[in-house]
Amino acid sequence: FEEFPTCQFPGCCSTEVQLHHAGGRTGSMLTDRRHFRSLCDFHHRWVELHPVEAKEMNLSISRLSKAS
Repeated sequence: FEEFPTCQFPGCCSTEVQLHHAGGRTGSMLTDRRHFRSLCDFHHRWVELHPVEAKEMNLSISRLSKAS
């Protein structure tokens, strides 16, 4: 993900990143770049395991508050 070449988790400088779909992967959210986050493997798993904290950090978006 060339716009964010390092992990977007606060304090992480890893350049081995993968795409996280902060709004989920259904419908238009799959391709809506506004909701893409670059995360290293460790922090990508952390976001999935800690949804409340991830939302507070803007690394994830509540599926109930998404625009379609």
